[in-house]
Amino acid sequence: MSSVKLKQVYLTANDPGRLAEFYEGLGLKVRFADPGKWIQFVSDAAAFCVAGPTESVSDQLQDAVLVFDVDDLDAAMERATAMGAQVGAVRDMESHGRAVKVRDPGGNVIQFYQAAG
Repeated sequence: MSSVKLKQVYLTANDPGRLAEFYEGLGLKVRFADPGKWIQFVSDAAAFCVAGPTESVSDQLQDAVLVFDVDDLDAAMERATAMGAQVGAVRDMESHGRAVKVRDPGGNVIQFYQAAG
């Protein structure tokens, strides 16, 4: 059996540059850009997961959810809101940490996660 590895995940937007500005504003760094077509961000290794409906913040079972690890959940929520995102209620997972559902300015559902410290 041949091996498979996840290369990347991307969002589709009518105005990719505008949506990329949101993610740059959150602190992501651009690795490559073809203006108006494709903006790739620098990323550390990430896990690929499958979640049940009770664990997912997705609105539909078929949607992918990007989860961003943040050092300060409250600051990330404030920054996202200031840039036009809709931020939901924080979910406290006690010893695991805290998470919040965010709808970016393009309407995509993402999640911020802060590990318990």
